Amino acid sequence: MGGMLLACMLCSGPALAAEGDFILKGGQAYRVDGGKKTPLKNCEPQEAQTETGTWSWIRVDSGESEEMKGSENGVYFFHGKEGKPAGFIPVKEEASSCRIYFSPSGEKLLLSWGMEYIQHLSLYVIDKNKGFINKASFDIAGPPIWIDHHRFIFNSVNASKGLRAEGKFDSFWTSVVLYDSAIDERIVIKEATATKDYSINDYNDSDGSIIILESSVKNKSDWKDEDKVKDVEIKVPAPAAG
Repeated sequence: MGGMLLACMLCSGPALAAEGDFILKGGQAYRVDGGKKTPLKNCEPQEAQTETGTWSWIRVDSGESEEMKGSENGVYFFHGKEGKPAGFIPVKEEASSCRIYFSPSGEKLLLSWGMEYIQHLSLYVIDKNKGFINKASFDIAGPPIWIDHHRFIFNSVNASKGLRAEGKFDSFWTSVVLYDSAIDERIVIKEATATKDYSINDYNDSDGSIIILESSVKNKSDWKDEDKVKDVEIKVPAPAAG
């Protein structure tokens, strides 16, 4: 099923759906099975406008509802105003919680999934012949932000260091990182230390600056006490593109 969709990747002719596939029509997602089109009641399509046109997608989890039962879990993509089937990325776990972030050009995308405090982020390059190609993966917290066609920033979680304080599942070591997908380069903007943690508040496109929240304590044992954690906002210029 996913293979058939990939074969239709950005095809110029009419996209035909096989049994068990999904189609998009008039902003409504349907499952096609045995020639019958069944509207998906609890599966609202998401949409992004890019330089290569409109990208739409639905998240399918066969365990979520009877109408999706038997389908392959993952994200099904559609392209253009007509909503032509344009690819599939399988997601074995928590497909319904996936989040998609297209690059401004529409030629790359980020897919994240996972629990509340740590998400798994994957970078995909969209190839017209080969479909979605996984190029890199990261452990993150919060949403990533594209700052141009090839570069994005994110909160990188160092899960190997464990929690800063027992039982505080939002207290992982977190650094602010920029990734340049054009040259496969990872640049640490602000790196976590035993007494300092960093996360992205915003990105200012007008001056190319990253607004960062710096959380700090005097002693590393103080992370367990929220009253001893000091938060300040700092502004850091994004590095020039390589």
